[in-house]
This record gives sequence, structure tokens and C-alpha cells, in this order.
Amino acid sequence: MTRIHWLIDPSDCPGFRRSELAAHEARGAQVHHTEYLHVEIPERYALVNITERVEEVIARSGILDGSCLVSAMHITAGIYVNDAESGLLGDIGEWLESLAPYGRDYRHHRTGEDNGDAHLKSFLTNHALTAPITRGKLDFGIWQRIFYAEFDGRRAKRIVVKVMGIS
Repeated sequence: MTRIHWLIDPSDCPGFRRSELAAHEARGAQVHHTEYLHVEIPERYALVNITERVEEVIARSGILDGSCLVSAMHITAGIYVNDAESGLLGDIGEWLESLAPYGRDYRHHRTGEDNGDAHLKSFLTNHALTAPITRGKLDFGIWQRIFYAEFDGRRAKRIVVKVMGIS
């Protein structure tokens, strides 16, 4: 099996370029806040803990109670919730690679692409999630973290974070 390097920590990942406020609408206590996280992961594959970046968006939104949608805006990336333990992250990377190995002759490659595995890995991790917000914070279990899963990096992509609720 091909050995793949999976990045697991945003501090090790210089690819997060900036956050862009796209919309902030407040009507009474009801608030809708949308930001785009611009990212260009320097590796082809990465599992990056983005929990802190999502929490920063929630804080900027001013929302105290509601929900947060996090979505990878590309068909070769995913968003999921799991533990940030390094052994588990290695296991997840190996499991994804075993199910959709790089270098296989996928039908998708007949179109001139070389990322058939990335599309399948994205399918396995989902493109988006919705998380609860209580008292201005993600309302997660103790080990739950939000991850951005990159399967075809080295180019500019975006993650949308949409926070909805009351301030």
C-alpha cells in the first residue's frame, strides 16, 4: 500500500489563507452569519482539525444559541466529526486509502483527470455537517472535533461556515 502523509493539525498546515465575511444579517435577535475559509493545502491529502477556526467564526457571529453548518465547497474534500487522536487519524487515513486507493485506473480518469480516488474518499466522509451551538460555543462531546478532509489538495479551495441562531 502507498504510504500517504496525512496532516492532522492546523498549525502544521500553512494552507489556511484567510477568512472572508460573506454575509451577516441580524433581524431582532435572529442572526445569520456566513464566512468562507480560504484554504490551499500544500499536500494532496490532509485531515485537518478545524474546530478552532469554526469556533472563531461562531464567536464573530455573536450567536448564543443555534446551529452551525460547515461545508467543503469542493467534490474532492469532506467535513466530518471525530476524535483528534493521532493513532485514530492514521487509521482513518489508511482505511480511506484501502477503500479508494490512489493510482487505480478509475473510469473517471478517462476524462483526463487523475483524482478518482479523491471523489470516492469525499463520498465516504460527507461534504458537510451541522453542529449545535449553546451559550455561544459548539455543543460537542468531550472528544468531538471538526475535520476538513482534503483528498486533492495543492490548489485553492473554500469551506463555508454558516451560523444561524439567536444573539
